[in-house]
Amino acid sequence: MKIRVLFFVSTLESGGPTNVIYNIIKYIDRSIIDPIIVTLSPEPARTREKDFEKLGVSIYRFNQNRLSWLISGGKKLRDFVAQTKPHIIHSHSLRPDIFSARHLRPYIRLSTLHANLQDNYRNTYNWPIGDYFAHTQIKQVNHLEKTVACAKSVYEVYKDQVKTLGFIPNGVDNEIFVPQSSEAIREKRLQLGIHPDKKVFITVGSLCARKDPHTVIKGFLGSNHQDGILLVLGTGELEEELKKAYGHLPNIIFKGFISEVAKYIEVSDFFISASFSEGLPNTVLEALSCGLPVCLSDIAAHREILSVDARAGLTFPCGEYEALSDAINRLANQDYTLLRQAAIGIIETELSAKKMSASYQELYISLYQQYSSTKK
Repeated sequence: MKIRVLFFVSTLESGGPTNVIYNIIKYIDRSIIDPIIVTLSPEPARTREKDFEKLGVSIYRFNQNRLSWLISGGKKLRDFVAQTKPHIIHSHSLRPDIFSARHLRPYIRLSTLHANLQDNYRNTYNWPIGDYFAHTQIKQVNHLEKTVACAKSVYEVYKDQVKTLGFIPNGVDNEIFVPQSSEAIREKRLQLGIHPDKKVFITVGSLCARKDPHTVIKGFLGSNHQDGILLVLGTGELEEELKKAYGHLPNIIFKGFISEVAKYIEVSDFFISASFSEGLPNTVLEALSCGLPVCLSDIAAHREILSVDARAGLTFPCGEYEALSDAINRLANQDYTLLRQAAIGIIETELSAKKMSASYQELYISLYQQYSSTKK
């Protein structure tokens, strides 16, 4: 008999948590695990819904707003799940965790914490609302049978607050994010309108305070390689401010939201992140998978990645653009072939999507065997 796993999410909006779910399902053994997806709210414009449909996964959509869920969502969810009869419910993010904890008690329930919740919610909602949401989510996951942190650094933050916490590190799909030959890079740059002979740096992510794109740009401009190109992929609250300050510079190229990030990462030479907080950032893993050495802010998540092989990049203190400039200079002066090999090795040995999916599959099987006899 297959183990039916219900992935419970608010939406399938493009981003880190959705990418994790996609990679779990893509590489899971479908002869053992039968995945289904339930979404709460209407899909946003940037959704990966069609990607999941191509995997042949059933998606059930409630398409209701938050107020409707507060009024009658619990009963609707219980009725639906009773008909679907999943063996395991795997929730992701605040609302699914709350509904799973409060309304789905007869089932085996699992949650993944995709980040340091307090940092993330404070960035989105400010204090004290952000702290309230983080406290609420942690309180709710303590009612579940298992909680998984997406990184060892997230595990360390919550290990004393969540009684059933373990960790499975995020992984990147190294069948999509693939190192390119010099000839392929040159040809693809020409197709994208990127100078084939310049050194290309790239940063990917929301243009918000937590990601600190100002430091990325100023660090690049202060380096010895400002005659190269910096690609800035992403949108967010700081977009207009950044474009006003730097948009006139020909070597700073704002690309906005890009659905096919791989085609820009694979033609770049170096990746930069200045984030103040991360879970285990997919964009860094994607860059490494394409063979890009990295310059990363000195936070726990970034240190965790480079602990696999420190030769793949350098760190710099958060918010210090002059230190970033120095890190760029030092990294660019090293043997690029060795840097590239170290970057690829991090993914192949420890942080691939296949390895992540296999770890979740083992967990599903273990939970099913452990709790199935007691969950009626």
